[in-house]
Order: sequence, then C-alpha cells, then structure tokens
Amino acid sequence: MNDTTLSPAERIRVFAAAVRSELADLPEDDLEDLVGGLVGDLTDQAADNGGAIDLGDPIVYARELRAAAGLPERTDAMAQPPLRQRLRAGVTGYASDIRSSRFGSWLLDLLVALRPVWWVLRGLGMYGAIAFLVFPEEIREQSPDRWLILLGLVLLSVQWGRGYWLPKNWVRHIRTVAGAVAIVALPALASVVLQPQYVDDGGYIPEGLLLDGVQVENLFVYDSEGNLLDGAQIYTGRGTPLNLYGANSAELEFGWQQEEGVVSLPGTDLRGDPIWNVYPLQVAPFDPTTGQPDRNDAESPTPPFVRAPQRATAPTPTPSPTPAPGSGEPTP
Repeated sequence: MNDTTLSPAERIRVFAAAVRSELADLPEDDLEDLVGGLVGDLTDQAADNGGAIDLGDPIVYARELRAAAGLPERTDAMAQPPLRQRLRAGVTGYASDIRSSRFGSWLLDLLVALRPVWWVLRGLGMYGAIAFLVFPEEIREQSPDRWLILLGLVLLSVQWGRGYWLPKNWVRHIRTVAGAVAIVALPALASVVLQPQYVDDGGYIPEGLLLDGVQVENLFVYDSEGNLLDGAQIYTGRGTPLNLYGANSAELEFGWQQEEGVVSLPGTDLRGDPIWNVYPLQVAPFDPTTGQPDRNDAESPTPPFVRAPQRATAPTPTPSPTPAPGSGEPTP
C-alpha cells in the first residue's frame, strides 16, 4: 500500500477500497459507518504530514476497525458476502485500477464532477415515467401543477444525490429503482419533446399539402363551365406532381381520411405504380382485420358541388365604329 509510483491521493483510494473489500460481509449501514469517511480522514492526515502517509496493511486495519466497533471477526461463513456487496467491492476495485493511470484518474474525477447533472436528469426521467403512466396523451401540455411536480422531483433527486432525505435504508432501494426507471424513461421523454409540434385538433402535422395546418384530403377540379373533371392531373409550376401526402407518398398504399374507417386510394400509371396527383382520389372503407382497404368497394368521393358556382365574367368590349371609305362619316 506504500507504492511510491502512485500519488498519495491514489494510494489512499486503493487502500480504502481494500479495507472496504475486507469488510464487505458487514451490513451496508455498518460498512458505511466504518469506512464512509475513510478517504477524507486519511487525506487530512496526509495533508498534516506534508503529503506523506504510511497506510500499512489494509487487512490489519480492517480488523482493528471491527474490534473498535465491537463487531464479530470475519469467519468462513462470512467469506462470501451478499452479491450486492461483492459487486460493490468489484466496482471499487475496478475504479482503483482505473485511477492507477493519469488519464483514468482524470476521467473518473470528471464523471464525479458531473454527478449533479445526472441528479437533474434522474428527476426529469422520474417525471417522464409518471407522465407516461398518468397522462400519456398530454405529455407536451404545460400547466403550473405539472411544473411543480417536475421541480419537486428534480429537487428530490438532487437531495438524494447529496445523501439527504434518505431516513430509512429501504429508501435507498427506491432511489436505485428510480435511477433505473429514469434511464429507460429519459430517451422516450426526449423523443416526445423533440417531435414536431402538434396541431390544435391533436393530430400530427403531416407532410404534404396543408390548409391552415390541416391535411387536405382530396381535390376536385372544375372546368370553366363549372363541370367536374374526373381524372385531372395537377402539377406545380416546376412540373412536380401536386401530392397531398408529400414526397414520401411513393411508399404509401393509402391515405387516411378524417372520416373514421375510410381511406383514399391513388391512381395508377401504365406500369401499375401509384399516382397521387390524379384527382379526385377514390375512397374505400378500411378493414381493420386485414389492415388493408377494401378496394372492391372503392368509389369516387362526393364532390362539394355538382356544378361549381358561376364565375363572374368580364363584359365583351364593343368594337369602335370605322368610317366608310370616302365619306368621312363613321359606319356603325
């Protein structure tokens, strides 16, 4: 334990880890009482001696701690501590190995410094888990009571991280479970929060043609006489097909209508590929058992007008009279 190749701080950490491992058979509360502040105490001793400290044998030191606390000596029955304590001792040993290098020590110190960030994220994750259980359809909505719940959970998580508000040992288990739940809930909460905005009717803003933020479901084209045209193809000024469902509609087999259980169907070209800019689009009932529309019952939708309203036309201009040849008088 007095390896001069390690700094005093690293030697103290290795020594404390070895002592903790030797006492790993003790209950968690007793273990924390004995070695919880060991690193700090040894660091203070080293500082008082100008950085020099003789640590001795960690096994002997652990036995002295047992005796001073009035605890029984370690027996063969105690040689196999509970799995949780063995895991903790293993993690502590790995941490000591990592700290044996300068980069490893820097990395662990950085992670320790970032613990407050995790405390805040844990509070957010706990809020996300509650939100998904209590109001999954209204997670994005904001209200004063929800802000209070969020801030309360963040405060609780921070206090847990600082070692406060843990009056009973079983609360520590709740803290562990809450951390695991937060790890699962955080990505789901982030995916919901970072999604594009929802429109007022609660539907997702789709790609394609919108009118005041609402999906346009069909188009009806009328000629100059007000007659409905069937099978009219509509293009933009750049020759792009005017598609109600956006660029990804080539992968769509049908489009949803606002009327429940009804979908729209595209036209087809000579090769049988779907064409989404031929209007009006036919509609068909959707069969939930097959997950497909019933194409045998496809039909043309009901147009908004049998005949389009009369358009206002400009009056025909009256031609000006021209003078008759040789008379000088205008001829009507």
